[in-house]
Amino acid sequence: MDNSYQLKKLEGFDLVEVISNPKTPCHIKQKAIRTLRNIIYKDRQLAWKIIEKLLPVLETFIIHPRDNDLQREALWLLGYVRNHLSIGIIENLIASPQTPPLLKEKALRVLGFSISRGSKLAAQAVERLLPILESLIVSTQTLDGLKKMAIKTLVKGLPLKVDSPKVEFPKESYNFVSIDDILSKVRSPHNPRFISRSLVYDLNDNNILVIKILKEKQHPSSLLREGYWIKYLNKLKTEGHFTDVRFDIPQLLEFCGGYVIKLTNIPIRIPKEIKLHPDKYAICFVISKEYFCYPNETQPEKVLSWQEIKEVMARCAYLLGYLTSLGIIHTEVIPLFHNRIQIGRRFDRGLYRWQFKGRLDRWLVSCDWPNFGKTGIRDFEHIISWGEKPPVGYQDRSGLYRFIGNHLLSLFLVTGSYFRNRKREMTGWDHKGNPVDARNLFNKSLFKEIIQAILLSYYKGFVGKEYLEKFPFDLDNLIQRAIEEMGVDRHMEERLRIEDQQRMSDEEFKEFLITKGYSGEEIKRFVKGKEDIILLSGPHLGGFNELISLPEMIDAITIWAALCIIGKYKNGF
Repeated sequence: MDNSYQLKKLEGFDLVEVISNPKTPCHIKQKAIRTLRNIIYKDRQLAWKIIEKLLPVLETFIIHPRDNDLQREALWLLGYVRNHLSIGIIENLIASPQTPPLLKEKALRVLGFSISRGSKLAAQAVERLLPILESLIVSTQTLDGLKKMAIKTLVKGLPLKVDSPKVEFPKESYNFVSIDDILSKVRSPHNPRFISRSLVYDLNDNNILVIKILKEKQHPSSLLREGYWIKYLNKLKTEGHFTDVRFDIPQLLEFCGGYVIKLTNIPIRIPKEIKLHPDKYAICFVISKEYFCYPNETQPEKVLSWQEIKEVMARCAYLLGYLTSLGIIHTEVIPLFHNRIQIGRRFDRGLYRWQFKGRLDRWLVSCDWPNFGKTGIRDFEHIISWGEKPPVGYQDRSGLYRFIGNHLLSLFLVTGSYFRNRKREMTGWDHKGNPVDARNLFNKSLFKEIIQAILLSYYKGFVGKEYLEKFPFDLDNLIQRAIEEMGVDRHMEERLRIEDQQRMSDEEFKEFLITKGYSGEEIKRFVKGKEDIILLSGPHLGGFNELISLPEMIDAITIWAALCIIGKYKNGF
């Protein structure tokens, strides 16, 4: 048959002859298979009658390919069918030790596609394939592409169910409350001062009173959320949770049955740099005086000892893992961005999606004032229940896996900042334009000990048992590479694109440049929207619009987050 005749016959049962005939050119067979895919959408029953006759031929195309494109079309056709026989063929390809790694990777991609299209059969195949997928993930011999696809398919398909609290926030109602009313509820308040946006009083029992005031442009619902979770976590504590680990949960003060208030007066001057909401919404709570002790302090007298930093990082890793296992997820351990400037322009608000290995914006600045410290996890306004509608990018089965990765990444970065903050002034480029080299601030053995403690503690908190196997990646090399990238500020630049300038008012444009350290005279040289502006805002991990400069960190997090999911599933979730 000539090509024109074959093309005209790409319909009905003639497709069997076109595809199975050895004389049919490969590109015609490809078009015939694509035609079959289209028939699936119109008449799945008819399409299956045709495909069923072709299964041996399709398997031959896949296992003994004469043409890579034809192999791909045959494999994807099985993914579109998504019945017992087609999923079975894909599953056997993945399970067989004879399957070449590249073909196994392609088969996993197709299985993942079937799962994303709602195939329960494909998800069940992942459960049966779990031992094989786990061995691919932990083996240091597995090719990177195959390992990545094994993880991606596993977290899509493994039916891990996490119980989560049903959240019912109180109705918004705010009482006007004076400072005197607040102080009457505590004993011997003294030494009022602002710590960031919070008005803080010392108390005589090693505690402090914190009056947390809403920031400018924030909505009071964030305070409602924080108060709700303070009460809920205290309830969990009375039920026996957190008994074997330090977790200081604030004691909330209530006024006329509510806890979000409007302050009628503030007795001390508000620092100029603090921008508070004009209505002075606030919540009040009592907490240990160590509440504002961060793991990566810059002031020498506040810096944690080596023993303290290791204990705090391990404990907070455990708490984050444990809370996540309860469906209580902290969504911002530290702020993680790919590009802060594009918060208002990108659909993802510039937030960092670590699985894509993009450049990480201002990593060291992001670690300032993390939402955990000596007292444990804090700033509960960032907590969600897994039963709530998750944020964009976290709404499928693998959303939990991505949150776990966020936690691990945040903990890793804060550990790096602990060493850099010993001399925070050693940042950026010197007067000759050379990157500052601060690698001597790092202690390699301590860095390794802390990261190892973080990984093992998070796993234990989330899974409910200890990880007893060898680490499935080279931890020594990871730490060495981390010191090389976190210790030398090679990537300082970011670009303020024309599109982002045009979204700003003239005043916003000026204020933005002031925050970047430009003087009034320097700002006059810029014409808004004329050209991209290069800013020195780092250090970043990676050049602007490039990949992350520390991919080894993301690789390790990718593997460890997957092992947490596997461990939880095997432990009975």
